[in-house]
Amino acid sequence: MRYTLLLILFFSASAYAQTSKQYDTITDPAIAVQKLHFAISKDVTNSELYYLIGQRKFYLQEYDSCIFYSNKSIELLTKFKNNKILIQALHIKGSAQYYLDDKIKAETNWRQALQLAMQENEFEKITKLATNIGAIYLDRAYLKDRNSQLFNIADSFFAISYNKLKAKDSLGSAHGLLTQRLMATSLQFQKKYDSANYYYKKVIELSKTKNPAAYLGALTFYAESLSETGRHDEAIAYIKEAANFAMDSNVATKDKTHVMHLYGRVLNNSGNFQSAYKFNDSAYQLLASDYQKINAQAYAESESKFKNQILQYQIEVEQQKKNQLYYLVAGLIILAAFVFLWLQNRNHKRIAREKSRQKQISIDAFIEGEEKEKARIGRELHDGIAQEIVGVKLAMHQQHADPKLIDELTRISLDIRNISHELMPLTLKEYGLKLAIEDICQKILAPSGIQYEIHSSLPDERMANKIEITLYRIFQELAHNIIKHSHATEVLVQLRKMNNHILLVVEDNGKGMTEEKKNGIGIRNLTSRVQLLDGNLQYDSSDNEGTTAIVRVPV
Repeated sequence: MRYTLLLILFFSASAYAQTSKQYDTITDPAIAVQKLHFAISKDVTNSELYYLIGQRKFYLQEYDSCIFYSNKSIELLTKFKNNKILIQALHIKGSAQYYLDDKIKAETNWRQALQLAMQENEFEKITKLATNIGAIYLDRAYLKDRNSQLFNIADSFFAISYNKLKAKDSLGSAHGLLTQRLMATSLQFQKKYDSANYYYKKVIELSKTKNPAAYLGALTFYAESLSETGRHDEAIAYIKEAANFAMDSNVATKDKTHVMHLYGRVLNNSGNFQSAYKFNDSAYQLLASDYQKINAQAYAESESKFKNQILQYQIEVEQQKKNQLYYLVAGLIILAAFVFLWLQNRNHKRIAREKSRQKQISIDAFIEGEEKEKARIGRELHDGIAQEIVGVKLAMHQQHADPKLIDELTRISLDIRNISHELMPLTLKEYGLKLAIEDICQKILAPSGIQYEIHSSLPDERMANKIEITLYRIFQELAHNIIKHSHATEVLVQLRKMNNHILLVVEDNGKGMTEEKKNGIGIRNLTSRVQLLDGNLQYDSSDNEGTTAIVRVPV
């Protein structure tokens, strides 16, 4: 949608603690992250260091990691109050969620940050957060048949930003112009054209000599608004001004094309269909001309490269004429070496492909064999031992045996049935990974009094069986480990598909893991299982701060 707000993060780290200053000069975010990790190893309670890692992770577009470190910072800031850093952490966390298309959570964090910013009277944060939230509601209003209630909410947030900017005499700043343009757009959607036009004219006046992009945008929006109210002569005058400005200024071809397209629309609304057609045709011609220039440049570069190759070839021919015998022998040697290397390389590739195929066959066979054996044992337990215990219970009932012994047999029978169900994951086979994980949580975590929450954005189509069964078994083991070792009361499970990977994140609020546990047999077994699928398993854990397991598997 053309009215959607382009989010621009604002970080003035120098205004906060001295800690961040030493990292401001590091232009590479990845290097900054390394140095910050080293700093955290010496000061694990420094909330600003976690926030700064989250900030750099955002710059690297690693949004999940950004949210993770922002949460660490926010958690520490609830113990050691520092509202200025907390505002920053909430802001960046919300921005990462926005780019992950989780706008509801983004709004929640931005609202909390805005409330704190207003308490601290943080001018720049108040204006940017209020405008961001207002833009979200403007999008919703536009998508929901222009819902009046959503427009009112959007306008209320724009008003917060506008009043602050006006009080600081900052309406002519880039953010001030953006806020006013969004206010005008909202009013235009609501058909409050007089008010919309008032703000469009203000943006035009304030941006004419200071901000060419804002000026051109306001001219086109204003012309469109005038055209919608039948003020065609004025609309044509403003869109003509926009067209002249675009042609005289160094603006992108796509912007010029957009202005000409709107010019055609304004003319069409005025009834001048012939001229409208000409402008639309000119817009398409301009776009086609731009593509032709790109193609011509590419062709010229290719032609130049080809001519250079021809010239180089001619030079080589002349050199060959000077000493034909030498070059003939050298050429034969080179040709023989090339053929040898080519054959050797082809053979290596064939061997590598065969090894890869055999490895895949072995992995598939191992997983399939393991699951078949577990299923067989599960059936034996369910259909054999469990049924025999039922028979023993009936006999003991008939013989009036000790009720405690019968209750104990009942407990054993239930344990056997639960084990058999874990060995035969019918829910996974029938309904897929998400419901199978929910089933584990209900049967393993819930009876232990652990509250759990599952967030999944997996596509509807099923994944390969080996991937689903591997992730299922890994989560099953993680759930058992949480019950046995963590003393956790809450567990958060996330399932996402990101690019060509499936991401499984399991986070608990338990006592954390010792180094001995991290290097234990159980963790090594889980790591080996993930590596069978060329995936990786990472743990992030500190004493009394819970454990986060992150599993990535390629698909």
